[in-house]
Amino acid sequence: MKFSLIAVIVFALAISSESASLVKRDASAELDKIAKYFQDFVDNLKNVEGPELANKASAYLEQSRAQFQPMVEKLQEQLKPFSNIEDQIKPLAASVQAQVAPLADMVQTHVEDVLKFVADKTKTMLPPQ
Repeated sequence: MKFSLIAVIVFALAISSESASLVKRDASAELDKIAKYFQDFVDNLKNVEGPELANKASAYLEQSRAQFQPMVEKLQEQLKPFSNIEDQIKPLAASVQAQVAPLADMVQTHVEDVLKFVADKTKTMLPPQ
């Protein structure tokens, strides 16, 4: 709030310096308008109280909540089927594991046979010690 007040003051000073530099302008009338604007602005700031701002903020939050509540409920309803996804995946995982287990055992047996074959062939190729 203070920064906007400072910005408005700087802006007013820039306008007043520009209007003073122009030849056929009545600077005092414009300065009076600007001074009146700032005085009204300051008076309005003094009239605004903390509880009033809190009430306005609270009302805005309630309005936003009322606006977004239906969307949130709709999204929750759409996500409800995904809440029990673990219960759906567990039987599928068990089924896949039951189907893959014999294949894994068979691959392990073949790998062990290949390693045994390579070890035996390597022993026969090496000179005896």
